[in-house]
Amino acid sequence: GGEKGFMGGWSITAAVLSFLGAAGGLLVALSIKHGDSILKTLATTGAIVFSAILDHYVLSGPLTSVMCIAGVQVILSICNYTFDASPPDNKPLPLEKKMISEEIQNEEEQPLTELAGDEEKPSNHG
Repeated sequence: GGEKGFMGGWSITAAVLSFLGAAGGLLVALSIKHGDSILKTLATTGAIVFSAILDHYVLSGPLTSVMCIAGVQVILSICNYTFDASPPDNKPLPLEKKMISEEIQNEEEQPLTELAGDEEKPSNHG
């Protein structure tokens, strides 16, 4: 509020930057929810490289040879992870794990009737 109204004092630049910050927060939340830790790390380092390149071309910031080598390493690691051709593991899916654990639990609850016939019965021969 105040005298200028709800958006008083906001320039177009401030509004766009605020929107981009909110959108970035939503993207981070989605990556945390749906991505794995390696992918999150690669996305973060890729964003740092992208920011350094934009800084150099837009704001005439420094772009040293060390930064270029690190950027190439990040890009290669992202490509290596994305285009990985190794065969997938044969691990059971979460639903299969649940079904297997239920089967084991059901087997533990059943009485062992096969062993009951093998026990020696006490004799009445006193």
